[in-house]
Amino acid sequence: MDQPGVTKFENVRLRRNNSATEHLGTLHLTAHHLIFKCAALEQWLGYPLIHSAHLHRPPRLAARRDGLPPTRTEVTAWAEQARVDIRSHHFVFLTLRCADVRQLYAAFAAIKRLACVGRLEQLYAFSFGASRGAQADAAWALYDAQAELGRMGVGREGGAWRVSAANRAYALCATYPAVVAVPARISDTTLTYAAAHRSKRRLPVLAYLHANGASMTRASQPMVGLKQARSVQDEKLVEAIVASADAAGGARRPGGERVHVIIDARPTTNAVANRAVGAGSENMDHYRRCRKEYLGIDNIHVMRAALARLVDALDAGGGGEGVVARLQRVGGEWLRHLANILVGVRSIVETMAAGRHVLVHCSDGWDRTAQLTSLAQLCLDPYYRTARGFAVLVEKEWMAFGHQFTLRCGHLGHADRFRVSRVRARDAAAADDAEPEDADAAASEADEAASSMFGRLASRALRGVQSRISSAIQAASDNLDDADDLDPFSEFAELQPGYVAPSDRPASGSGGGGGFRLVRAKHDHETSPVFQQFLDCVFQLSVQHPAVFEFNEEFLLDLFYHVHAAQFGSFLGNSMREREGLRGRTRSVWEWMFRHADFAQSPYANALYLADPAVEARSVIAPDPAFLQYWTAMFSGHDPAGLHGDDAAADPA
Repeated sequence: MDQPGVTKFENVRLRRNNSATEHLGTLHLTAHHLIFKCAALEQWLGYPLIHSAHLHRPPRLAARRDGLPPTRTEVTAWAEQARVDIRSHHFVFLTLRCADVRQLYAAFAAIKRLACVGRLEQLYAFSFGASRGAQADAAWALYDAQAELGRMGVGREGGAWRVSAANRAYALCATYPAVVAVPARISDTTLTYAAAHRSKRRLPVLAYLHANGASMTRASQPMVGLKQARSVQDEKLVEAIVASADAAGGARRPGGERVHVIIDARPTTNAVANRAVGAGSENMDHYRRCRKEYLGIDNIHVMRAALARLVDALDAGGGGEGVVARLQRVGGEWLRHLANILVGVRSIVETMAAGRHVLVHCSDGWDRTAQLTSLAQLCLDPYYRTARGFAVLVEKEWMAFGHQFTLRCGHLGHADRFRVSRVRARDAAAADDAEPEDADAAASEADEAASSMFGRLASRALRGVQSRISSAIQAASDNLDDADDLDPFSEFAELQPGYVAPSDRPASGSGGGGGFRLVRAKHDHETSPVFQQFLDCVFQLSVQHPAVFEFNEEFLLDLFYHVHAAQFGSFLGNSMREREGLRGRTRSVWEWMFRHADFAQSPYANALYLADPAVEARSVIAPDPAFLQYWTAMFSGHDPAGLHGDDAAADPA
C-alpha cells in the first residue's frame, strides 16, 4: 500500500559500491529517506548522508539515414546510457538507471529537492522527535560543565582557576559555552577587553587542567594586523595562565626562560598572510616566558580536497581491486595530514607531562584547535578513554566550544553538488566517469600553489569565473542539442541552469521575475572532514594502544555515521547557543550509543580493555605518527542502517 507523501518509481536498477550486480526494484522517496526495495536488497539512505549526485544525460539520439523515427529497441538502448551516480558521506556509492529517462530525471530532481533544505527543522531529527524518560534525560545531561571542571580541580578554595559567569548570555563570545574557566586573578572586565583582541572574540580559556598543575587553554588567532596591534589585557590573561602553572608547582626556569608554549596549528606562511586581513599570530616579544610553535596543519580546504582525491580513488574501482589497494593509489596524502595532527598532539602531551602550559589556537579556534585539544586530552587522561568519558570529551571540546557541525558536514545540502552533464557518445562514458566528483581537488592544488593570501583569493575568483563561463557554454550546447531530440530534459525546469526555487525568488515588484535568473550558486567551501579526521586519529590511537580504550572500532564507526545522518540533534547547529532549543525537540545521540545498561555487554565494548586500578590514575599515552594505517572499515562504507534499517529508524517518513 502506498504511503502518503512517498514518491514511488518502478523498474529502477541499482548498483551499489561498483558491484557487478545490478538489482531491479522500486525506488521510494519519502520525506527523509531514499529507499530502494527489491527481492534481494533493501537500501536506505537518509538525504543528509548524500554528499553529491551526478545526472548523466544520454547522448543526442542520432537521426537514422532512412529518415524513419528510431525503433523502440534503439530508444531503449539510448535511454539506458543515462544514469544517476550518488556518493554518500559514509562512502556508499549508488548508481541508478531506468529504461524511462523521464522517470530518471524526475527521481533526480526529487532527490535534489529533498536533500537541499533551508532550515534545520526540515531534517529527520525533528521528525524522529524527542523521547521521554530517565534514559533520554540522562543522555542530554551526560555532560555537565560545572561537574567536569570540578573533576579537574577548578574552583577549589585557594586554587589558581575559577568559573566565570561572563558568558552566561553569550555576551562575551557567541560561539563559546556559557560556562568557562579562567585564571582566578583575572576579572570579568579584563576578559571583555581581551576577547576584543581575538578572532570571533574567542579569548584564551581553560580546556584541560592536568593533575600536575599544567593547563591547556584554547583560543583563536590574535587580531594583530600589519601594524602588529597589542592588547595589554590579552597579554595579562596569558601571563596569568602561565603563572597558574607555576603556582601549582609546574616547571620553572631561571632567568625567565621560555618554557611554556603557544601552539599555532597553521603553516607559518598562512599565519603571516593573515596579517593582511587584520589577524595573524602573537608577537612573542610581548608574551613573557612563552615560545611559539607552528605545526603546519593545513586548512579545511586542503583537507576537503585530500578527501575528494581519496574518494575518487575509491569510486574508480575496477580491476577487482580491494579498498586498501585503491586507497594506496592516492599516495598517502590523507595519512600525511593525520600524521601532522598527531605530531602536534605528541608535542602538546610531552609539554604538559613536563608541567608546562600550552595555549592552542588556529585561525578561528573551532577546527584544528578542537582536533589538537581533544586528542591531547585523550592521551593525557584515562577518563576520556572510557566510553562515557569520551562522550564528555566530544561534548566539551567539539559541541560546547562551537565546532560548526552543520556547516562542516553540510547537513542542509548543497545544490551545486547535484551536477548534470550529457554523455557525448557511448565510448566517451568512461572518460566522463573519470572526472572528479569534487572540483575542490583541483582548486586546492591551485590554492597551495599561490604563495600569498591575495594570490589564493585571486586564483579562486578566476576559477569561479571560468567555471560559470564553462557551465553557461555547456548549458547552451546542451540546449541546442535538445532542439531536435527525444530527450525530455527541457521539461524539468528545476534542473535547468540558473533555476531559482520559488522560496528563493525575489518578492513581486523587487525587480525579479519568473523562475530563472543569473545567480552564483552557494558553494560548499565551508564543508570539511574535520571531525572525521579526529575520529580517524582516535582509531589510530586505539590501534597503537589497543588495551587502554573501553570502546571499540564499531563505536567510532557508528558515531561517524550519525554525525552525518542528522537523525539525532546532538550534532546539529554550529554552536552551543544554536543547540539550546534542541533538547526538547530531538534525541541525543548518546541515548542510542549507550542504549545498553551495561556497556560491557554492548556491541561497542572493547574486549581488550584493561581497566586496571593498579595503573596510575594519570597514566599517559603518546601517539606514534610514523605508525598509521588506512581505516579500511570506514572507507568501505560502514552503513549500519543502510541495507536493513534498524530499530532507531523504523519510521521511514
